[in-house]
Order: sequence, then C-alpha cells, then structure tokens
Amino acid sequence: MIKRTSIYFLLLTTIVLCSCSNESNKESEEHDLLGTMQQYQRFSTKLWFAGDAQNWELADFYTHELEEATEELIENKVTYEGFNISQLAENVMEPSIEKIEEGVRKKDQVLFLEGYDLLIQSCNSCHQATHHGFIKIIKPINPAMFNQDFSPSKK
Repeated sequence: MIKRTSIYFLLLTTIVLCSCSNESNKESEEHDLLGTMQQYQRFSTKLWFAGDAQNWELADFYTHELEEATEELIENKVTYEGFNISQLAENVMEPSIEKIEEGVRKKDQVLFLEGYDLLIQSCNSCHQATHHGFIKIIKPINPAMFNQDFSPSKK
C-alpha cells in the first residue's frame, strides 16, 4: 500500500511540475531560456576541462557560474511550451551541481567525475521530460573552441 501511495504521489508531483497554464505563465516564457542553456553549455564545458586538469580553483569558479545560472532560472519562474522549467532546474540541476561542488571542495577527482556524470544525466533527462530529447549532452572531447588554458596556475 505504501509503495502504491508513493507511486501515485510521484506521478501526481510530476504532472503538477510539468503542467502549467499558458495564459498564467505567458510572461515567464519571455525569459531568455536559450541564453541560459548556452550558459549551461559554456560553463559546464569549461568546468569539465578545469576538473579534468584538477584545477580546483577554476572548477570552483565554473561550478558557481552554473549555480548562478540555475538560481536565476528558478527565480524567474520560467515555463516553456507548458513545462515548468524552473521547477525542473530546482529538482534536477541543483542536486547535480551540489555533487560537483562537493568533489571540487574536497579536491576529489572521483566525486567530481560522479557529479559531472550526474550533471549530464540531469541535462538529458530534462530534455527528455520536455520533449527535447533530440538535444543530447555528452562529456566534452576537446577544448578547441576555447582560447583558454585549463591547467592549474603555478604559484
């Protein structure tokens, strides 16, 4: 009985989070969602290379940039095509960013990698949930598009 109740609660929560009235949320769709997604992509790519190089200071910087973009998305109560993007960001993105933060704070490569994998899963699950599964995020392969050195500074 408890499992059935939990499943019903989860289904109801999902329906509530993903459904919104287009009229009442028209204003929130004016948020620059594409700009935020571009920030996510840019900052998460740079975060990957910083963490991969174990440049924890730089990884901390980009983790906080992702966190700020997420907080802005949440605060603006963004909906898009009837989906509550802000709620998805709060439920899906924040936990993955927190896991990355833990790895960066502890300078722990394994925790960082686990957090980054969770971040990618979070992005892709959000895209699936909002019928944008054709947008598939992967770990970056090379930093060719950036004119930035990701290695730690020599002090």
